[in-house]
Amino acid sequence: MNAVDSNAQRLLIAWYAAQDGKLHVPPHMAEHLEELRAAELTASGLVNEGSLSETTRLLALSAGGAMILGNQQRREAEDAARGGQISIPEVQAQLFAHFAALFEALTGTQVQAVRDEDEIRARMLRRAQQDYDALMRTANSAIDAIVNFYNNYATLMFGYAKSLGGMRLVLGGQRQFGPSALGGVRLSALYADTQLIPDPIYPFFSGDLRLSALHLQLAISLYHLLQIRPLIDARLPVAPVFVFPSFEQELSERDAHTAQGQADLALRLLAPICDGSIASLEELFDYAQRQEDAFGLALMRSGLFVPPGGDPAEKILPNEAAARYLGELRGRREAAMIERMEQLPLGVLLLQGTLERITPYYHLLDNAGELGAQPLLTQAVHWHYFEKISEANAKVLRARSVISDRAAQTLRSIQDTSLTWLTEIPVSTLVSLIADDQHRWLRHELDGFTARLATLDSSNASEMVKEINFGLSSLVQRQQKLMRDIEKKYAPQRATLLLKGAAGAGLAATAAFLPSLSPFLGLAVPASAAAGAVGGIMLGYGQAKLGAAVEKRQAARSILGVLAAVRPK
Repeated sequence: MNAVDSNAQRLLIAWYAAQDGKLHVPPHMAEHLEELRAAELTASGLVNEGSLSETTRLLALSAGGAMILGNQQRREAEDAARGGQISIPEVQAQLFAHFAALFEALTGTQVQAVRDEDEIRARMLRRAQQDYDALMRTANSAIDAIVNFYNNYATLMFGYAKSLGGMRLVLGGQRQFGPSALGGVRLSALYADTQLIPDPIYPFFSGDLRLSALHLQLAISLYHLLQIRPLIDARLPVAPVFVFPSFEQELSERDAHTAQGQADLALRLLAPICDGSIASLEELFDYAQRQEDAFGLALMRSGLFVPPGGDPAEKILPNEAAARYLGELRGRREAAMIERMEQLPLGVLLLQGTLERITPYYHLLDNAGELGAQPLLTQAVHWHYFEKISEANAKVLRARSVISDRAAQTLRSIQDTSLTWLTEIPVSTLVSLIADDQHRWLRHELDGFTARLATLDSSNASEMVKEINFGLSSLVQRQQKLMRDIEKKYAPQRATLLLKGAAGAGLAATAAFLPSLSPFLGLAVPASAAAGAVGGIMLGYGQAKLGAAVEKRQAARSILGVLAAVRPK
């Protein structure tokens, strides 16, 4: 952080302390405290230094610096004390135990007993109608417990996430952990060593999300996140997933470096589509209002505004895009907030929606840089924005020491809609495959299939998807051949034993039913002995059959067998 950023952060910390009543000054400096409290924030979320006298500015800088240093020393001491008391895998297990307890407090049942989001809505509505006070008591108790847990371990978990090695991915591009994010994590578990997941539950308690039906949306997020709990409870030596608080809400609201970074990213993307020079967010908002029609059309042509649930390739007019945007937010955002948004000029509304789209990518890239991880995106629209931002930044947005170009393209291809059948692999099966290191074997195999496509750009990425599909089909074909080979391996042995068994059985029957023929056969075998010989032959047959069954079962449990089982016929 440079000196300008450092000063901006000190001013912002002091400003919030003044607003919260946590900044105390001697009586003779009270007027400067009031001046600081009355200062306005810029569109970027920074304190407007131009509105402060030099004395007030210096007071705020001094107070903010002292607060930053004190908070840092306190956190380091607390984390050091807690770090020696509990292992990180145990912290993750406890975190998911809190998730499960909170879900049960909200819905009245365990997550395994719930089929889908509609059932969550029905259960919570029924509980609220029957005894709302009891629902809130149990929910608040579980919330208090998880908030206390976050207070104790949040920074410790983030610090540990930075220490992980191997091929690690960090999820991002969306604000919620829903079906697409869950599917993406399940797909990437077949390829990566560790997936770092920004905790989607933490923001519910770290800031005001301005959500409608907040408890319902919390329960839905918990439902999807808890599907990966078996990967946590397995406590594998290399964590296949690691959930960490990324502090996005607090950073967006109270961190000057983040506020300036988000503003810079927005300007790099949006300033080029405006006529004239745009140097700040204030100027950008002013342009969106004054040049509403021109800005709206330029925004849609550039592909920088895609309404929630929309397709980046779809061409729609600004009015329709705004209507879809508001329609998607109704029922999810506070009604008062929707009413205010409906009153905004069209250009400003579209600009606000675009900024909401862009912000998660700033945090994704920030997390990727901090954690040394490859960004992981799970939807076509997320990749669309990622490419736009990559072009605007004019630099590689990937840590080359973590993942190769080809691996990055392979990883993206795995997320293609043609491969969603891979999400049918149960999470419990993923645990077994990862425990046996079979995901690393699959990664090696897929990289082999795509080796001839070593350098691809986004325009021909479809070729990579074709190679991945071909590779998976080849692996399934290999599994089918393996099963046939097992059958062939044991078939001669079983046939010989069956032939001997049939002859022995015939002999035993002849000796038993036609004893007069025994002398002619040169046999003087008691019937019991003959039966024992047949039993031995049939035991050998049973053992051969069992051996084939065991090998087939082992093959079916391998990564090849799992792929063959879930792949559409």
